[in-house]
Amino acid sequence: MQVNGLGYPAIIVRNVEETAEFYTRAFGMERLYTEPNRDDAESIQTMLHAGGDTYLLLIGPIDPNLKLADASLGVGSMQYLTLQVSGETMDRAFFEFSAAGTHASEEIRRGYERLVFLEDSNGVLILLTAWTTEPPDGVARPAVLKRASELREAQGAPFIEDLHIRQAIEGLSGS
Repeated sequence: MQVNGLGYPAIIVRNVEETAEFYTRAFGMERLYTEPNRDDAESIQTMLHAGGDTYLLLIGPIDPNLKLADASLGVGSMQYLTLQVSGETMDRAFFEFSAAGTHASEEIRRGYERLVFLEDSNGVLILLTAWTTEPPDGVARPAVLKRASELREAQGAPFIEDLHIRQAIEGLSGS
């Protein structure tokens, strides 16, 4: 199976705002959006653009005073790692993994992403990701995410959905 690149590692942090500020100040990363965590109503997530087509996802409690369990260094310190694949690869992923004897989830569509979950031999959770609507050539993903976040906020929606991505692409591509 061919991947297009690393998507984003997702790390659990004590304080999303402080951590986002650190990465933006120390490494010049750009905050693209912050939204509730679809999997945990008590946490939020912030997507940072790390350059090119790479990102960092910070996940932490809404209340920064909430005490989280500290992870030990080593295997399992990261919540998950995403690998970007094309939509065509995603269409075949579950079947290719099954044929190869690798256990993987069926495709899950959530927001603007298509996901397949699996674990590597060390138990690291891997998410294959493809966007439901891919930006055309010449329209950068970070710009799409940033504009989609603005549209989501203007519409009062809790999450970035594929509709926001399509609207952002339309506005950025002029079509």
